[in-house]
Amino acid sequence: MDYSKNLLIKVCEFYYNMNMNQQQIANKLNISRVKVSRLLSEAKSKGIVKIEIRYPGDNCIQTEGLLENKYGLEEAVIISSKDKSKDLVFSEVTKIAAEFMEEKITPKDIIGFAWGRTIKSMIDRVPQINKGKKAVQLIGNIGSIDVSGDVIVRKVANALGSEISLLPAPAIVDSKHIKEAIMSDGKIKGIFDDQKECTIAFVGIGEANEKSILVDTGYLRDEDLQELRDAKAAGEICGRFIDENGELCKCSVDERVLGISFEDLKNIPLVVAIATGKEKVKAMKAVLGSGAVDVLITDEVTASYL
Repeated sequence: MDYSKNLLIKVCEFYYNMNMNQQQIANKLNISRVKVSRLLSEAKSKGIVKIEIRYPGDNCIQTEGLLENKYGLEEAVIISSKDKSKDLVFSEVTKIAAEFMEEKITPKDIIGFAWGRTIKSMIDRVPQINKGKKAVQLIGNIGSIDVSGDVIVRKVANALGSEISLLPAPAIVDSKHIKEAIMSDGKIKGIFDDQKECTIAFVGIGEANEKSILVDTGYLRDEDLQELRDAKAAGEICGRFIDENGELCKCSVDERVLGISFEDLKNIPLVVAIATGKEKVKAMKAVLGSGAVDVLITDEVTASYL
């Protein structure tokens, strides 16, 4: 065996079997760290070293890649859900979302939060982490229920130890003129400015039908639902309804929403959507097709329909 090949194998032995770092190997062999790096790369290309990843049986890496490619996502996070109950899947998805949030946010982040059962379940699992500069409410309130945006933002701001920016207004008002009057208030304008400063947002995806939380809470009337049907609304994100082609439904409902605009939402550097369930697939396809979402957290079965 010639010296060059012997050196190649020796470097691999030190690096892979003895867990030495590249600088330690360079010092031991009296060569440069750059040469060590080059030799490790050469060993891979020549087949001297083969790296095998032994995937656990419940991994969803391939499905994540397919979703990322299809919808142009920065990342898809999918939990295994075969043979699991709906409640267990929901619990595990929101738990993973809480872990994702804890991992991703920094003390400099201004974090936007939507509303709904999914986001509420996620923030219930966030520990006291004291990270994040400010927690911002992205859409107005839906009464006194515990999945309203103000309740969620108050709770998560406490866990983050952050400043808080609440939107003290209904999610949807009766007319465009009422919305304009509310938005003319200086304090309200300041909250909308905070929304534009968000660096990351956590949102749910809602259905565009009578199952919407906005219907349950009385913020959408029968005539509003009919208007959304006529506009071919398929999904909802932060109170904005999206049609089957991924376009914003420009209708009177949209003009009455007190929340972040669709364009401002899309401009947030990292929008993380959490959604699960076969019944939400139509809504998820519409919202993902809009380009508003950067990261999707869901389960394996829902992902297979997508």
